[in-house]
Amino acid sequence: MTALVTSCQSQATHVPIGMTVHYRGADAQSLQQQFDAMAAMNVRWVRVDVDWSVIEPVQSQLDWTSADTIVDRALQRGMQVLLVLAFAPPWTKGEATSNRDRPADPAAFANFARVAAQRYAARGVHNWEVWNEPNTGKFWPPDPDPAEYGRVFRAAAAAVRQVDPRATLLIGGLSPTYGSPGPDVDPTTYLAHLYDDGAAQLADGIAVHPYTFPSQPMDRTQRTTGGFRNLPALHALMAQRGDGAKKVWITEYGAPTGTGPSAVSEQDQAATLLLARQQVAAWDWVGPLIYYELVDGGTDANEIEDNFGVLRADNSRKLAAIALTDTADGSA
Repeated sequence: MTALVTSCQSQATHVPIGMTVHYRGADAQSLQQQFDAMAAMNVRWVRVDVDWSVIEPVQSQLDWTSADTIVDRALQRGMQVLLVLAFAPPWTKGEATSNRDRPADPAAFANFARVAAQRYAARGVHNWEVWNEPNTGKFWPPDPDPAEYGRVFRAAAAAVRQVDPRATLLIGGLSPTYGSPGPDVDPTTYLAHLYDDGAAQLADGIAVHPYTFPSQPMDRTQRTTGGFRNLPALHALMAQRGDGAKKVWITEYGAPTGTGPSAVSEQDQAATLLLARQQVAAWDWVGPLIYYELVDGGTDANEIEDNFGVLRADNSRKLAAIALTDTADGSA
């Protein structure tokens, strides 16, 4: 680990890193601790959910607290913000559905996107990831549908650009697949469908979530399709379709600690994040690199989703946070 830290110190200036930050009701003191930790790691980007199902759980009753709380603090620290537009509230379908449901009506989602863009453009935020992992049944239930997502992306992108001509719009973070039978579509295949449909060409970049845990980023033993090792193939597809100058944005990458299936040790988590940054430094078509996530989502060591943080739920630092701090160059 010491040798890896030393190697990465020389590359810190070349790869702007970010963190996904969720608002979970933390008080002002806890939020200050979290942002102090990010400043020490020289985090340049903060990724924030603009979750329609949370902001407007009841029609026409909007509460922006979950997003505003993080956005405003990030801007106060001079950090750039990437906003994730996603998740239709159940009332939009007139039935009790998951709060991760896809939009029943692209126009309704676009209207929410327009309102959100007006709000945050006024704060100086212009970067948008449209949806989260739409190539999976988990986040586009019951089955991913590139044509349907393409319609949603077109509508949202047009609405955002109407009120914010400076906006950067990304195809929603594409997730790797894991080889088991199921509806998920690997990122390169899904993106090819979006190009065939004419939607991908309208984006300013492609966002990906190239997880490889419990393997390291470029490990040949990784069980995923669409992980780190597959990113050159995805960019090659972009180049073939005339989009080689556009960036591949890594908007989630990390590994869970704890005792759950596929969990890794704290030392391996730290190595995973540093090796990812080291690899990205060699790819001029990638950037930024946003880790998932800043703070653990809970305290159950056996629950994967509770343990991706570089900080524990009490804001204490894991080895990954210490390593990222040790390799931070401290420049703006």
